[in-house]
Amino acid sequence: MSEKPAEPANVANPFGPERLWLDPTSWVDVWRGWRRDEGAAYRELAAGLPWRQSRLWRYDHYVTEPRLGTSVAPGAHPVLREAALLLRSTYAVDFMGPSLAYYRDERDALGAHRDRDLRYTSETLVAILTFGSQRPWQLTPLPSPGAGSRIRGEQPGVVDLRPDDGDLFVLGAPAQADWLHGVPPVPGLHAGRISAQWRWTSRAGPPERGPGYRAPRNYSR
Repeated sequence: MSEKPAEPANVANPFGPERLWLDPTSWVDVWRGWRRDEGAAYRELAAGLPWRQSRLWRYDHYVTEPRLGTSVAPGAHPVLREAALLLRSTYAVDFMGPSLAYYRDERDALGAHRDRDLRYTSETLVAILTFGSQRPWQLTPLPSPGAGSRIRGEQPGVVDLRPDDGDLFVLGAPAQADWLHGVPPVPGLHAGRISAQWRWTSRAGPPERGPGYRAPRNYSR
């Protein structure tokens, strides 16, 4: 495994990604329309994978997560295998994954959070490939010293990537340390979306303190 990810190279995609800077150190590489197949991959993944709904312990009761999830082998679907090869050839590191999330309709969502379960967030890569309907995918800067708050000169606030079917994007550098990301509910949306995620960390910098997103929450004593 490489100690430092490579700069994006136009190896598997002749056009390469577009790099959007969130702040002076954090960025997002975006391949718009990387894979367009009129929803074929979405339908195959939705019907063919062993989806499950998780429950999370929160203080004194279980909370049912408002989405479905699953983990699969890297070659579980040709598009997933092709995406993994592109990521490996572009960044020259070995990603973990993929894991997949299925947002079925307007009610499914994911609250704003950081991928703290990586434990080391100072230098990470988190890649996401989306299938199905377009819906918000929002980034929010942390209100702390060094956390960025702009993209292409816009005012501080929420950055919404709004990925569509077949879009691929990668969050890099300390984006997991300085930015929250989430998928809000969308009233009136009846179509579903699936996202596949791959992750990598260099394990550089200080480790995160406290539990990750899926860890049980208990009252302090």
